[in-house]
Amino acid sequence: MKTQPIEQPRPGTPNPDKAIFKLIVYFNDGNERTFYNYHTCYNAESKSVIIDEKSALNKLHNLILYKFNGKYKTAIILHKETNKQIYRYVNGRLIFSTPYQFTWSNFNVLFQFKKLN
Repeated sequence: MKTQPIEQPRPGTPNPDKAIFKLIVYFNDGNERTFYNYHTCYNAESKSVIIDEKSALNKLHNLILYKFNGKYKTAIILHKETNKQIYRYVNGRLIFSTPYQFTWSNFNVLFQFKKLN
C-alpha cells in the first residue's frame, strides 16, 4: 500500500483570509507590498487557541518602525474586516491614528474602535 503525503501550507506563510490587519507599504524605489497579519497562541488553562489582535498589530508596527525604517514613503495599517485605516506613517513619522481599545472576551483579545463624542 502506497501512502501519499498530505500537502500542508508552508509554516509562516500568511493566509489573507484569516488576517485581522493589513499593512500596505509604498517604498522609496516605487514598489508596493501588502502584508497580512494575525496572531494566535494556545492557552493551556482553557485548552483553546486564543486570537490576540493586539500582538498582531504590534508585529506590523515592528515591521514599520524597525525593518522598513528609512525605506518607505508611506505605510498604512488597515483593519481588514472594516477596511478602516488605523495608522498612517509618512517618511517615518506617524501622521494619523484612530482611537481604539482592546477588550477580553472568552480568552480572546478583541479590537474595537472607540466612538468619538
